[in-house]
Amino acid sequence: MSEEKLINALKSTVGEENVIADKSYLAAAEATNYRTNQKIALVVKPGTTEELQACVRIANEYKVPVYPSSRGCNWGYGSRVPVADNSILIELSRMNRITDYNEQLGYVTLEPGVTFQQLFEFLREQKSELILSATGGSTGSSLVGNAIERGIGTGLYADRFSTVCGVEAVLPNGELVASGFGRYGNHTATHVYRWGSGPAIDGLFSQSNFGIVTKLTQWLMKLPEYFQLVAYRLKDNNRLPALIDKLQDMSMSGLVRPTITMYNDFRVLSTVIQYPFHAFTPGKSHPNEVLDYIKTNTPLGALASTWNGEISIRSVSQEHGKVQASIIEQELRPYVDELFVVEISKEEMMETLDNHYKGVTGDRETDALRSYLLRKYIGIPENTPIKQTYWRKRMPIPEQMNPDRDRCGMIWMSPIVPFAGKDIAKAIEIINSVVYKYPFEPAISLQCMTERAINIIGSINWDRDVPGEDEQAEKCYAELNATLKANGFFPYRDTTMGMQMKAEEGIDDPYIRFLSDIKHAIDPNNILAPGRYNII
Repeated sequence: MSEEKLINALKSTVGEENVIADKSYLAAAEATNYRTNQKIALVVKPGTTEELQACVRIANEYKVPVYPSSRGCNWGYGSRVPVADNSILIELSRMNRITDYNEQLGYVTLEPGVTFQQLFEFLREQKSELILSATGGSTGSSLVGNAIERGIGTGLYADRFSTVCGVEAVLPNGELVASGFGRYGNHTATHVYRWGSGPAIDGLFSQSNFGIVTKLTQWLMKLPEYFQLVAYRLKDNNRLPALIDKLQDMSMSGLVRPTITMYNDFRVLSTVIQYPFHAFTPGKSHPNEVLDYIKTNTPLGALASTWNGEISIRSVSQEHGKVQASIIEQELRPYVDELFVVEISKEEMMETLDNHYKGVTGDRETDALRSYLLRKYIGIPENTPIKQTYWRKRMPIPEQMNPDRDRCGMIWMSPIVPFAGKDIAKAIEIINSVVYKYPFEPAISLQCMTERAINIIGSINWDRDVPGEDEQAEKCYAELNATLKANGFFPYRDTTMGMQMKAEEGIDDPYIRFLSDIKHAIDPNNILAPGRYNII
């Protein structure tokens, strides 16, 4: 069957304007933050679940691979570039409906095209006291896409996939399936209970190619009556293990509730300034020289502390909060160099949320640090963290940031590490020692997700327009991955580059064989995202 017949079949399904073969559009879709060679045959934009099902059936008929993308903002992990060459990119941005909402039970049900900004605006229009767990991504990124990639947010619901239920997905044969009690259609507990009865299948659609998620229910946090952040700084990396062990003990005892977050110097600095090219040349100056310069020659010296951290406290009253903050401060102070508390009442939080919705941002000018921390924790989506992708670009950061378009080099390394000082110290030492061998700076955050494990979220950044830096980044990433894994630290989330590296290694173990057996059973033509997470 000809390509023309395939295109006509898709056009008759989603409309001529939603089948895109324009070369400039395809070239933009093929761009990410590191070198890729994969080409995209077409872009198709279904507007409904039924149209998506029809597109998948057409792909089966013509035996052509398809690759779904919610909003394409998966920067540093591969953006919207398919793993397999000559795939049809299925963009789900038109599927952007919020189909259910419950203020009392604290949930929304939404499609993959719904963005963090869209949900924020929806909640403000409802005068809701519910808040979403914001991420460090774009305001235009997909909540569904982030959740099924097991992305991380802020606050008590930072582990976003663990606060998801009622997953609905189109299988590779075009059939629609729902998880949990959603299989019954109108079960009263569909949106409030994860498991249903029988085997739980939600996880099969997370970091996989077993189905295209078309809808899920996301649980939301309720604003507390009173909110505080205990922020602290650590200037000596040698003191980090003792601090980590103390935080773990405080978590296990229930004094603090994960997520607890920490950021190293380059992670913080890269979100507020760019590399000081006027004073240094990457690769010819050690990162510590750059840090020393920033500490002594700019007003950002305090932000260049080796580690900056924060603990959030949600309280039923100001009195309750102050007691808890006092205990935490007393326990933590011997382990840190600086410590301070910022606080806000429920009334102030609601006012801040409404002001942001109305475009009133004066609070940011009065106390930038307090404003940033509190806004992040009450679910205001902002694009500020995207600035870190421009850390090494030799151009001013544009008002409308697009790291793919602007050829920002960035790749993530995300190992899971036990919540123990010695393990964190070892993993950080590996990251620093490997990255320092190359012309890059290690930007690292620690997300203490539970009482037992920490997600290290590290990145290296470069300028893709500088000859040779792409190749250096690939070598650094390969060595870093190999060294971390050799020491037992494996990533919780992978990049498409990492997936291709694994494919070249020819991994064959019972886990991959089990997943491949499932894949062959439900996708005999291997049309849905072949090679994603090495499942073929």
